[in-house]
Amino acid sequence: MAGQGEDEHEQVAETGQVYEAELIALRLRSNGIDAHVVDQTFNAEPLPNVRSFAVVRVLVPAAQAGEARRLLADSVRLPDDFDPDGTPEVM
Repeated sequence: MAGQGEDEHEQVAETGQVYEAELIALRLRSNGIDAHVVDQTFNAEPLPNVRSFAVVRVLVPAAQAGEARRLLADSVRLPDDFDPDGTPEVM
């Protein structure tokens, strides 16, 4: 069993989908936190979305866990001109 050191990680988020965990990790990484996604989903049909079988975790170094939790607790403000019913422009 590892002691409290640089290799210690803490879970800061848990989702049922890999893309959700990747978005969380991206937000943390963009703020300088070394986030890792661990997909522990048991893939078997016909149970793709049963919570006990679909677990994706976001881990960060223990030393950055408090900062990561604060970042995730803060909501991100959308731009003032955001239109949720609008169609994205295609270039």
